[in-house]
Amino acid sequence: MFAAAAQICRRFVPAGGYGLVYGSQAAGTDRSDSDLDMVLLGRPRLGYHAMDELITAVCCVHDDFGLPADTEVSYETKLFATYADVDRAVGLLCFPRIAGVLRPGPVVVEPSWLNSPTFAQRLLLNALTSEHVFLGGNVARYRADRSRAEQAIAVLAISMLEGPEITVPDAVRVLTEAPSGARGKDFLGYTPGSRLCSTVQSGLASLVARNMVEVVDGARFRRCHGRGDQVGPGHAA
Repeated sequence: MFAAAAQICRRFVPAGGYGLVYGSQAAGTDRSDSDLDMVLLGRPRLGYHAMDELITAVCCVHDDFGLPADTEVSYETKLFATYADVDRAVGLLCFPRIAGVLRPGPVVVEPSWLNSPTFAQRLLLNALTSEHVFLGGNVARYRADRSRAEQAIAVLAISMLEGPEITVPDAVRVLTEAPSGARGKDFLGYTPGSRLCSTVQSGLASLVARNMVEVVDGARFRRCHGRGDQVGPGHAA
């Protein structure tokens, strides 16, 4: 299945781009009702005919491997993202701010919301920071985007917690359960576990290197002069 997805990546990814498979297939937690979540990334957006051919190719993979098609989020929304989409995702522009604090809400199960650019960027941020399979393409660009995404979810957790200090378990808790009780795919798509802990730890370490947070007692992190509540998109390779 991943080989078939990699062939699609080679065929449709623009020069300098890359592709990922994420979600339950990548994590090895797929069930009989699990589809293939994949996203291709590149600087130019695909034209109408190329996008139509990409959707057809992905549907063929689903048919060949007996996978159900999940079109609650349309293929046009979730199959392709531009570098500008990545910048907005890692800049956390897909989440509302209330009094300067990032406040991601639970998923709204309505077609217009699920197929909005905002939700597409939330999916992209999750793809880069959850278990995924690199299908091929520009490795340097992929690594830079993944690093920026890891920093972004660390910043997201810091902002949501609001307090002066944060631990990795604190971050995992706030990223996996909304105040309303929504979890998993109903919230940000994360589940508690070693993968998320490692990703948050990596993101916090990068923020330390950027002097946005500092380490306290080896296990806690503290904002540096209020800088730990925002992160810019930065520059990728």
